[in-house]
Formats: sequence, C-alpha cells, structure tokens
Amino acid sequence: MAKSEDDRRLETEVRAELKRNTFLEPWSIQVYADNGVVTLVGSVDSELTRQTAEDMARLVVGVTGVNNELTLMGPESSARRDEDLVREIKEQIAADNTIEDPERFHVRARFGQVFISGMAESEEERESVLQAAQRVPGVEAVDDRIEVKVPVIGS
Repeated sequence: MAKSEDDRRLETEVRAELKRNTFLEPWSIQVYADNGVVTLVGSVDSELTRQTAEDMARLVVGVTGVNNELTLMGPESSARRDEDLVREIKEQIAADNTIEDPERFHVRARFGQVFISGMAESEEERESVLQAAQRVPGVEAVDDRIEVKVPVIGS
C-alpha cells in the first residue's frame, strides 16, 4: 500500500526537525510514518539522545504518536564498529590502482558517518576515494572534505 501524502510530509518534517538539533546525529535515525504515527529506528549513543529524538518528533504538527524503536549503542561497540569501518575503507583505498598515494587521505568515522579529508591529484582520484568508502558495508554517509590540487599553469 502506498504512503499517504500526509505520511510522506510527516517523515520529511520529522527528519528536518531532527537535523535542526546539533546534539543529534540524524543520519543514524530512520523515520517512518503511518497514519500520523511516527516510528524512529536506528542506534543512538545515550538514553538522553533517544528521548530527545522522540520529543522532537512529537513537536511536528500532525504527529499523533511516536514509536521509539531507537536502540542504545554502547560507546565501546560504536567505537569498535567505527574502527572497523575506517580500517576497511583504508584497505579499499589502498587496493584502488587509480589512487596514487593512499596515505594522503585521512579517514574518520562516527556512528557510520565517514569523514574523508586529504589532497587529491585530480577530480577522478577524489571520486575514486569516495567510491571506495561508499562500497564498504555499514557506511551510512560520506562527508567529503577532500581538496583537489589545482594545476599551476605556465610552470
């Protein structure tokens, strides 16, 4: 059965509300609506974060109820998962023959959100690095902070 226009609007508005709070990490929370009842699914790092997400969802006009299915991810399991992501991404980057010097790129992760910085020799190399990260299972989103070298003309 197709979602109603109201449910799609509620999903969009709840996501926007969650993004407004810098305390939350909205990429780790999925939002679903059905007949005005919003369901929050995902993993968060604390009970306070879990409750804050629920409270913010209730603020959206038209929400008649909230099913809070957010689970608590302990800092140890979260850190271990993030370490695994970083290791796997670095392995993917190192295995890509189109990337000249993989050591130029720095990778960090937090709750599946990956941050990549460094200096690429070309736009193609930048794209290769980003694609390598996106291929790793468990990556929720990639924050591209890679700079591309600008060729010096006339040197």
